[in-house]
Order: sequence, then C-alpha cells, then structure tokens
Amino acid sequence: MSQDLSELTDHDLLAAVLERRAGAWEAFYRRFHRLMVSCVRKVYTRYNVSHTPEDLEDLLANVCYNLVKSDYRKLRLYDSEKGYKLSSWVGLISTNTAHDQLRKREPEHLSIHEGNDHGVVQIPAHSKDPLTMIEREEQQQLVESAMHHLSYGDRHFVNLYYKLRLEPDEIAQKLNISVNTVYSRKNKIRNKLIKLVRKILRRNELKQGMTKS
Repeated sequence: MSQDLSELTDHDLLAAVLERRAGAWEAFYRRFHRLMVSCVRKVYTRYNVSHTPEDLEDLLANVCYNLVKSDYRKLRLYDSEKGYKLSSWVGLISTNTAHDQLRKREPEHLSIHEGNDHGVVQIPAHSKDPLTMIEREEQQQLVESAMHHLSYGDRHFVNLYYKLRLEPDEIAQKLNISVNTVYSRKNKIRNKLIKLVRKILRRNELKQGMTKS
C-alpha cells in the first residue's frame, strides 16, 4: 500500500491524506520532509538563531502539527487553481511556522531583515548590557518612526501579529480574511517597513554628512 502511495502525484497524495487513507500521512511526510527541513533551517540562518538538532526536531513537529490540526485545515486551504505547487504551499506553512515560533520565543522582537549592511532591525527584548540597550533603543526608534508612515490598517495588523501575538487563524477571523492573506500581508508590511527604515537611515546619514561638512 505504501509503495502505491509513494507513486501518487502530489495532488492525489494530498487527496489520500485528506481522506485519511492508511499510510497516506506517512507517505506525505516522507515526500516533503527535506523541503520542510530546508525551509526551517533557512529561517534559523536568516535570523542568525543558533539551534540544536533537538530544536530542529521540535520545530518540525510544530510544522507537522500545523499541517494536521483541525482536520488538516491548512492543507484543505490549498488551491491548485491559484497557480502554485503543493510543495510551495507546504514550504510556506513550514516557513511561517518557523517565524511564528521565533516570534513566540522572543515575543518583544519585531525583526526586519534588510539583506544589506544594516542587517536586522528589531523592536528589542530587555538587556542588562548598556551598549546593547542603546543599540536596541536606536533600532526600536527606527522601527517606530517607520510605523508612523503605515496606514491605520497596517498598524492594526502589526499590533495583532507582533504585540498581541495572536495566531494567524485568530487574525484571519478578526479581520475577516483568509489565513493565506494573513501571511502575505505580513510579508508586504515587512517589505514596507524595510523600505521606510532604509529611507530614514539614508536621511539620517545625509544629515550627519551635512553636519560634518
């Protein structure tokens, strides 16, 4: 039976999982295991988070839980007609689960990866190191300044996601949107903040240059 399942297309294997066919979930996990591991590791690497093999196993367990909970709700949300592969959907859920776990791990951080020399801008956690505290206060001011340029709706979303730390399902219900829209909106807002922070940094550098001259 398991051999037959392993030869199914992604679409048919998903159908078998949702139908709760014997061995279907195990075949699904084997097929997408490497993808889930890769997505989780990329999040750890992106934010320079040290982790042990046990941390990775725990996070993979959370990914699997998110896939199967509420009668495979997230898998049932997959729509092949929207033009993306099942592997992309599983990868998205894996990546967002990793982000959510890091957010819960350090709940006062709002990290924005810039992909340049400025690194990561964060709303910081508490620290006893004075120099670290000063740096984090400066980072917090940058993000807060950028936040003022967001729309009321985007600020409300940030409050729900990062400050109140609601689950994506809860945010979707409150805003009357899909869970997929929650994830895509989170990424759009992060990109907006990245651009705003860059503008603020450039403006500050110009001011400093004028002062020195």
